[in-house]
Amino acid sequence: MVFVEGGTRKQRQLTYDLVQFAWMSLMPRIRKCEVNVKIKKVVAYEGTCLDTDTRVYEIEVDKRLNGDDFITTIFHEMVHVKQYVRKELFSEVNFYSNREEYLKLPWEIEAYKLQEVLLEKWNKHKKTS
Repeated sequence: MVFVEGGTRKQRQLTYDLVQFAWMSLMPRIRKCEVNVKIKKVVAYEGTCLDTDTRVYEIEVDKRLNGDDFITTIFHEMVHVKQYVRKELFSEVNFYSNREEYLKLPWEIEAYKLQEVLLEKWNKHKKTS
């Protein structure tokens, strides 16, 4: 199940479509899962993903993002959902001394890589539909 709130109607519809697309690309066999997306003004980051309950995830995305930045942020956070579902993401630490340390985390390396793969697949999908 996917729930989207905040942002504009266009952003909500796009977000719903992006989450469904990423879900089917990353974890097509997973059925019992809930993703709640909040599109809102955020200051310290472009997006975030939290594991809030058993198979319940909350994504926040900055509503000021546009175009590919908005799309890749959704995809990046959906990679984190996949990582939580498959128990690939684990961290006791939420603070890093610098951005380089954060970017070297294995789950961030994968998320940055797959956000671009998903963007490419999405663009091809949109051309054919």
